[in-house]
Amino acid sequence: MIEDLNKYKERNQATHASKGYRGLNLLGKIKFFKILQQNKKKLRIFEEETFKYKECYIGPFIGEFGNFLLHILPFISYLNNKGIKVNYCGLELHRPFLKNEKGEDFLESFISLRDFFKEVKPSGNYIEKLPKDIQEEISLFINKAKNSKLPLLDIFNDKDLYWYSFRNWQLKNRQHIYDLSNVYKLKQESKVVIFPRKMTKKFTQNNGGNWDYNELGKKLTPYFKDVVFVGHPELSDIKKNKNTKIRYAVTGDNKDVLLECASAKLIITQHSGAMHVGGYIKTPVLLIFKGSLPIKGLDDSIRYRKNFAYKSVDIAFDENSIIQYCSDRA
Repeated sequence: MIEDLNKYKERNQATHASKGYRGLNLLGKIKFFKILQQNKKKLRIFEEETFKYKECYIGPFIGEFGNFLLHILPFISYLNNKGIKVNYCGLELHRPFLKNEKGEDFLESFISLRDFFKEVKPSGNYIEKLPKDIQEEISLFINKAKNSKLPLLDIFNDKDLYWYSFRNWQLKNRQHIYDLSNVYKLKQESKVVIFPRKMTKKFTQNNGGNWDYNELGKKLTPYFKDVVFVGHPELSDIKKNKNTKIRYAVTGDNKDVLLECASAKLIITQHSGAMHVGGYIKTPVLLIFKGSLPIKGLDDSIRYRKNFAYKSVDIAFDENSIIQYCSDRA
């Protein structure tokens, strides 16, 4: 269970709103307190009006995969489950997740933004310079939302609202997790799915050190019928080899990723947003972390998974441990 990983996390580093006070002088603390109070009021009014009109606008979200899976998707799923019509602006990449347990699209409208990760990488929900066409689409969405006179939760232009307030606010009884396992699990297969994360450095405290993914995949072939590499092309680092038991399904289509993961016995990934895919499709996850502890951000990964019914996540710290883990479950 993911809660068993608590011993590997940083202490007192979860991104509660109170963390924003650290390092501020008195004037800074007063200013930040006012921001939090304003955010609290904005969220209260948004919630009251949303349930009054039974419809709202949310977005745009252009951020990282894990933030979508932990903060955005659970909240708009919650609103849908409460009978609220949600007009949402976000990445087309995420469309396959925006379904209920019957496999039906549940948004009232979806203003989708194209995959721009080849031009600029996601970071939180704020990117200083977006491609021109993406910025134009975002402006059109905001204008449409304002003209509708319906409640708007603008989590793009108000980054403090999103990061310090919304993320923690929605965690408290404002999340719903649709079980997508029956939507994407066509059959159970003897395979392991690996996300070969692209690293910009040799080591980060969030993700650990680099792995030789091809070598790891080759060593896991005795325990599975298939070893499958998945992930977004711009966020993955893998080169094909000729091993017939290894498949390369790195793609920008998350429907294919979900189909691969849902039918697998195990997902292997470094500490990243990919670990939460398993929570939606009931596939166990093995985190792999190479290097010195603690793992930065793991505290948030744990606390934001508390509303998920499925929490099967284990961890391994070296290649031998990964192989033994897979061998025990073969």
